Amino acid sequence: MRNNALTRNWALMLLCALLFGGAAQARELLAVGTQFPRILEFDAKGIARGLAVDLLTRAAAQQGHTVRFESLPWARAQLVVEQGLADVLVGPYRSPERLQRFLFSQLAFYEDALVFYASPAKAELWQGDWSRSSGRSVGLVLGWAYGDAMEQARSSLLISHPGDVATGLRMLQRGRIDLLASNERNTTPVLEAMGLSAQFLVLKPPIAVQTGHFAYSRNASGEELRVNLDRSLEALRSNGTLRELARQWAVRIPD
Repeated sequence: MRNNALTRNWALMLLCALLFGGAAQARELLAVGTQFPRILEFDAKGIARGLAVDLLTRAAAQQGHTVRFESLPWARAQLVVEQGLADVLVGPYRSPERLQRFLFSQLAFYEDALVFYASPAKAELWQGDWSRSSGRSVGLVLGWAYGDAMEQARSSLLISHPGDVATGLRMLQRGRIDLLASNERNTTPVLEAMGLSAQFLVLKPPIAVQTGHFAYSRNASGEELRVNLDRSLEALRSNGTLRELARQWAVRIPD
């Protein structure tokens, strides 16, 4: 009888440890980013929606977590994750500079072609040959990463840093810059909202193709979170969930 009682007590203690130990580890994650059309959007009430929201919420749930999304200016969003004040940065492209500041998800969950925008009168400034744009004024949105080719060409360009796409388009409209580097996913809705769709051309070929990730603080907590979420994100890619969500949100994903 005594042995049976001891067995029951140990079984009860083990069950409590499993239940309450798991609950202690489960928590609300803070994910931050800025308005990325169809990736991370916020409505008038501050409710988040988009591919990143659906995907990260599912991945976190597999680890027992919930996620709260917060909208911040892009430079500020990067800073709070870098400082460990938020758990996840939503959507950054990888770059050598960012790899020094953040841990990136193994999975790239969307893809953008970065392109130049220009007035029809200046369309000849870009046809894939950087020498055509040498000495010209180019707008690069503050905090964005544009790839190796742009980095190599920087010294031959007159660079301005508009704080967002809308500011860059106004600069383009007023002739303060000759070219604006952006992506169509971000820029098309802004052009439509500003009534400027007919004023500018998308110049081909693309400057670069960049892939977007989730990123985490470069510390032990960030590394643990990255490893665990990578496992769940890979499962969501393998079972087709990522592809179906990307189809629903009309977002390109890497092959």
